[in-house]
Amino acid sequence: MSKMTDRDELDQGVETVLLPLFPLRLVLFPGQVLPLHIFEPRYRLMINHCVDEGQPFGVVLMHEDSPDWRHYSGEVTLPHDVGTTAHIRQVERLPNGRLNIITVGLHRFRVRQLHFDMPYLQGEVEIFPLARSSAPSVSDDADAVRRLVIGYVGLLSKVMDAEIDIDELPEDPRTLAYLAASALQISWDDKQALLATHELPDLLTLERLLLRKERMLLSFMQSTEDRIADKVMGPMGYVYPN
Repeated sequence: MSKMTDRDELDQGVETVLLPLFPLRLVLFPGQVLPLHIFEPRYRLMINHCVDEGQPFGVVLMHEDSPDWRHYSGEVTLPHDVGTTAHIRQVERLPNGRLNIITVGLHRFRVRQLHFDMPYLQGEVEIFPLARSSAPSVSDDADAVRRLVIGYVGLLSKVMDAEIDIDELPEDPRTLAYLAASALQISWDDKQALLATHELPDLLTLERLLLRKERMLLSFMQSTEDRIADKVMGPMGYVYPN
């Protein structure tokens, strides 16, 4: 078993590597930028180790009702077993020892075994690349997802009353799929289900369903806000038509 470095070309094999793990209540997708403020001593130790060794760490989603992993050992697996490597691109060291870092997700991995012998969690992981497909339907599905993302972001901007700019969407279906997954305002568990999807066609299909569902919800929210805007609030909290 070897250590993973930023220089490794990891998506070409299934070698098991030892990776520091950062359990969080969030899901990181390949290609996504993730800024983090590191304040706990154990994770400051982990990040300093990663910087010194030129090594990424893995972001894994914690189960919502999981206690601190430090109380467990052996075969108990508290985080979800599919995560993404976070490659450190920028480090700001603060006077109090804390760190601000900018990371980028790169490789999806699957945890095979956890190690509890360090102050922070480590795992033996294998790279878990998204299975591609040359089927004609993939291109059609990607085009559908692209259109849905544009419409979804437009509605989200109206509901949030904020301008949300999106760059030109990527042509590569895999890159597009991960961008769409990171943009969706859904639960972390739903995002984890997207991350853990084995094949690209299945991921695009799931995203089409979720984007349609979320667009319907946003449309309803927008229409409700418009109706409320046409009414005035009475002295006891009742709403009266204008």
